[in-house]
Amino acid sequence: MTTANRRRVFGNKVQFKSLSCAPVNELGVVYLFGVLHDTFDFRIESIQAGFPDCVARRRIGANRWEEVRIEFEYDSRSFVAHGHDPTGVDVIVCWRHNWKDCPKEIEVIELSTLLDDAEQIDTQIKTEKKLTAWQAFCQQKRLEGVESFAEIARLWKKEKDKMNPNQGVQATR
Repeated sequence: MTTANRRRVFGNKVQFKSLSCAPVNELGVVYLFGVLHDTFDFRIESIQAGFPDCVARRRIGANRWEEVRIEFEYDSRSFVAHGHDPTGVDVIVCWRHNWKDCPKEIEVIELSTLLDDAEQIDTQIKTEKKLTAWQAFCQQKRLEGVESFAEIARLWKKEKDKMNPNQGVQATR
């Protein structure tokens, strides 16, 4: 059958960001994970056709990240059907988790069960964050070409002293 005669297959309707239909294959899972990776606190390093499909980082502490090897599957049991080595992956991201004997060491993210929660989490992540007065001042000074942090701090102190001239003076007894 030629491509012109083939009809596309769609998943059930979903209302999630730019996705109007649920995934029907591994590529849909990859796309959805790409949309949601921030929700799961992943930073993607690479995506490839070979095993594992993705290498990412996940925050484990202040200024500390761990490497995470991710395999994408539509059905989690396809991991076995594809002949993958369970020791070569940390996480399986799938649409449907149906691998009953999945090793406990492998974390499974089943997107079909998380879509509603992910949307709420994503909304919370995207909530506009306001800069503090200090952050806004630093940003403005950087845009003006001030490069030195020490110079920005000096200017900040000077600005604060102008706004609160009596704050730096202590009462004497």
